Amino acid sequence: MTKKDGRLAEWEAKGNNRDSTSVALDINGNRQGSRDKNLVRAQLMTRDKARKVGLPSDRQGGPYTAEEIDLWGEIDELGGDKQHISVHTNTDTGRVRVFERDHRGNITQTLDEFELENFNELKQVIGEAFK
Repeated sequence: MTKKDGRLAEWEAKGNNRDSTSVALDINGNRQGSRDKNLVRAQLMTRDKARKVGLPSDRQGGPYTAEEIDLWGEIDELGGDKQHISVHTNTDTGRVRVFERDHRGNITQTLDEFELENFNELKQVIGEAFK
């Protein structure tokens, strides 16, 4: 997450072998990056996870940090509201599309669209690295 024009901005990258623009839904039907989902996560992080700062953790991001909890505290104070940008890459074609999403997680505008240069070569190098 970064600040853009004084607002918190979330950048999310997705890759799949279709031209999908979907984002995950939680059990309540809230889209990833939506205001409601952000608020629920912020409340969980500041209430329950703050006490785990610095403790060993097997989560993908490693131990919780004070900076991470502070950021979620800021999101909580904003009522879950932040700018949400999603970047969707087609892993078969190299087509990249960048979207801005509204507070519900719906696409409001296309910010950019392009083809990755030398995509087949990039794909081959990445494939070799993950053998």
